[in-house]
Amino acid sequence: MNQKPNVVSPSILIVDDDLVASELYVTILGAYDMKNTLVCDDSRQVMDVLGGNQVSVLLLDLNMPYVSGQELLPEIISQFPEIPVIVLTGEDRVDTAVECMKIGAFDYMTKPVDENRLITAVNHALKIRELQDEVHILSTGDGLHKLKNPDAFAEIVSVSPQMKKLFRYMEAVAESPKAVLITGESGTGKELVARVIHRLSQKSGAFVPVNVSGLDDTMFSDTLFGHRRGAFTGADTNRPGLIEQAAGGTLFLDEIGDMEMGPQVKLLRLLQEREYYPLGVDLPQRSNARIIAATNADLNVRQREGRFRKDLYYRLMAHHVHLPPLRQRADDIPSLVDHFLDETAATLNKKRPTVPKELYTLLVNYHFPGNIRELQSMIYDAMSRHEGGILSLSVFRNYIAEQSDSSSAESAGFQLGAEQPLAWSGRFPTLKEVEEFLVAEALEKSSGNQSIAARMLGVAQSTLSRKLKNG
Repeated sequence: MNQKPNVVSPSILIVDDDLVASELYVTILGAYDMKNTLVCDDSRQVMDVLGGNQVSVLLLDLNMPYVSGQELLPEIISQFPEIPVIVLTGEDRVDTAVECMKIGAFDYMTKPVDENRLITAVNHALKIRELQDEVHILSTGDGLHKLKNPDAFAEIVSVSPQMKKLFRYMEAVAESPKAVLITGESGTGKELVARVIHRLSQKSGAFVPVNVSGLDDTMFSDTLFGHRRGAFTGADTNRPGLIEQAAGGTLFLDEIGDMEMGPQVKLLRLLQEREYYPLGVDLPQRSNARIIAATNADLNVRQREGRFRKDLYYRLMAHHVHLPPLRQRADDIPSLVDHFLDETAATLNKKRPTVPKELYTLLVNYHFPGNIRELQSMIYDAMSRHEGGILSLSVFRNYIAEQSDSSSAESAGFQLGAEQPLAWSGRFPTLKEVEEFLVAEALEKSSGNQSIAARMLGVAQSTLSRKLKNG
């Protein structure tokens, strides 16, 4: 093993038994200001070197004595999955390249290595590693990091620390070529988040959305990959697919959890190989579009049911953004109400009304099964009926009452054993104690508003007033 002088924390590890080749790589890298290098010419020492040094990228020769690169690769990927491995070999064999990429190699190139190709690959790998490190910092940090591009998030109305943390994560992964999976309940704003990630990526291509729910194999291929003239009856002209329209940009696949198994196989190939086949074409076409997928389904459940491929799931999960439901970010409700009031007033050409303070209390205690989209609809309906002065509470109260009457306790905002389970240790409480506890909780959540507290308890306001008066 030959360590370069004056290097405290090597970033690029070169594993090759040919020291002449290693010195050439060091020289090439150094010419591009990549001077933090470490050279290992004995494959038996590689795992110890990795364990004792901070390595950002690894250049691995396949043909070495003692332990071959092909034997080392799966062990490296298993123990150090965060390190991108660029495979170097004198054998120009497609099957070897494919096998290495399947194991998890970041890139593959044959000797003699082209200088530009090497620098491009290492730069790409360093960038990915930098993003991974930044994501790790964000996920374990103290939440004080500032956004680099706050204007990109202007469309997302939020003061929630939980959402701010997600914004920083989105910034960190935006320029990564890997797929992004956005999960969350219906109405949480998944497409809006996808558009923000596309904007942050600074890609020159377009943002192309498509709902893939219910598309069969043929329709999926035709929609995404397009077709050539004569591919089927009625195909009179060539038609580019959405993946071609998204070249250099982002393809957003909504409702990915409802995708049928046939299309899943084709999407997996697109993610793995960056290749696809338009209908009527025998040669694969290359794609450089970034894939962002979204779903409100639980993909872990879908996998157990045999309805979603595990290998596709892990490809899509390279980066994961989970949007919390509105009931878990209640501190955003006042800002969202104000935003939607301004937006709706402009749309309906009405003066923005005065908002009674009780409205915020009422809404904060509603479960919002439809999330932000439901809140937006509520505001629009109230504004449509509004004629002047103070915004009426009755529209909101009636809507919430209707939802409570027509749906389960979960829709009304109350779940036993879920978000706020009722539980006691020790002596079991009496019925009177439970009643007093629930009344106190309702009054606290409603900021002392007896009308709202009574609705939460499912009793008339007069009944609640009488209980409070009688003690």
